[in-house]
Amino acid sequence: KIYLMKFYVDEKERKRQRRILRLKIYGGAAAFFVLLIGLSYLIVYSPIFKIQQVNIRTSDVQELIGDLKIFFANQSKIASILGADNILIWRKDTDSFLKNYPQIAELKIEKDYFERRVTIEIKEREKFGVWCTIRTNTDSTQTNTEESPYGPVLSQYKSVCRWFDKSGVIFVEAPFMEGELINKIYDSTDRELKLGDKILEENLLDNLLKVFEVLQKSELQMKNLYLQDISLQEVSAESPLLPKIYFSLRFNPEFTLPAIQSLKESGLSKLEYIDFRVENRAYYKVK
Repeated sequence: KIYLMKFYVDEKERKRQRRILRLKIYGGAAAFFVLLIGLSYLIVYSPIFKIQQVNIRTSDVQELIGDLKIFFANQSKIASILGADNILIWRKDTDSFLKNYPQIAELKIEKDYFERRVTIEIKEREKFGVWCTIRTNTDSTQTNTEESPYGPVLSQYKSVCRWFDKSGVIFVEAPFMEGELINKIYDSTDRELKLGDKILEENLLDNLLKVFEVLQKSELQMKNLYLQDISLQEVSAESPLLPKIYFSLRFNPEFTLPAIQSLKESGLSKLEYIDFRVENRAYYKVK
């Protein structure tokens, strides 16, 4: 009888302990669930994570704030639940966003959780020159100018012009402009370039910028370059009162400066063209 009583007591104690353990598990789960609900409410609905201020360090793209909110809110389902005004969804990775804003070179986002403030710093692209894609104009009513003194009679062509920066990115539409005040490149290679594209490969671009630099240092007042065949990797500088000058984009054109200065002293008006397409060599033709 004593052994039976002991077995009965032990079994009763084990059942009691199991009930206590279940209560602890249920209680812990309930506490975790309540904590999770509270945390979710804190993140989603509480003003603690709501942005109180957005500063943007630029003057011309204030509409960028609204587009950034839409962009971040659409990055994931969680972001859409939290909402565009939640500081937690704003991130520093904006590369995919900038594809729709080619006029912006850099975009930095800084977050101050204590002040609930987001600061947007923007570096816009600086205009270096105009890139004009030239197409044969079959409709004579759509000419850019009736009588152009530049190049192969531009009145027979129509063009789409865009500004580009020193990194070679075309980023905004530009009007068709003549004269020698702005750096311009007339591209008749039949390439299809869109906003955000680079006009040339990096090695060719670097030498192209140096061609503009050479023309400026030589004080020739020539700012119009023509690119007719990309495979040749060369451009020509043309102006109505000066000889045509050929440059290669395969090498640095700085060696041409002394030759240009020497030819200027001899009289450029006597020349039909100057050819610098062979490195460290200068060829010219007298009229």
